[in-house]
Amino acid sequence: MNNRQQTPLERLLADKIRLQEECRVQEQKLNNTLSYFQENAGSLLISGFSNLLFPTSKNKNKAKDTKEITQKESKIAGQSVSLNLNDYLSIAKSLLPVAWEIAQPIIINWGIRKTKKMITSLFQRKKK
Repeated sequence: MNNRQQTPLERLLADKIRLQEECRVQEQKLNNTLSYFQENAGSLLISGFSNLLFPTSKNKNKAKDTKEITQKESKIAGQSVSLNLNDYLSIAKSLLPVAWEIAQPIIINWGIRKTKKMITSLFQRKKK
């Protein structure tokens, strides 16, 4: 009946080993997820864009069946698949900085050309 308590150093070493094992397990999970994304990147992107661009199907029965399946899958995954107007607005809102970064050089270039044209027209002689 020799119950020897752990010293603080032994507890720290045990915690270190336990945390290293947890990190190894999490790293393996992340590696599996990353490899899945790498293997299926093309199909994931295509299905994502097609779902964003064409959220409803023309075939009502097929759409209902697909919606039921995706709802069941989303309940399992804990995610919502259907997108409503607010979702589209939030996506558009998040893309505004990117759109501004693209539009800014175009607008500046247009403004410079217009200003240059106005200034050159001021100094040119009008022909009779």
